[in-house]
Amino acid sequence: MESRESAFVLGQRYALATFALGLALLSFVNLAGAEKGILAIVIGFKAHKTTPPPGLEQRRGWARVAIGLGTAHIVLLTTLILLNLDRLGRVIAALRTLSDLK
Repeated sequence: MESRESAFVLGQRYALATFALGLALLSFVNLAGAEKGILAIVIGFKAHKTTPPPGLEQRRGWARVAIGLGTAHIVLLTTLILLNLDRLGRVIAALRTLSDLK
């Protein structure tokens, strides 16, 4: 019974690490989607845990990359918003004008 549970946990962690890496890569497709970067970080940490055994040695690197990419996405998005804070009002006004045209 112990080996079946260990295989299940290992398979679950493989899936989490793969999903976190894919989500972290997809978060850069739409830069306004910070929720994907945050979710990739959370799932990456979940996949990176070493307890309960077996440890996820093979895919822990994928989890680390997912955490790094998710963090990079959040930092990039925050930096872009802070650098263009003065233009944000004009963008919102332009979007309101476009929505009033319909």
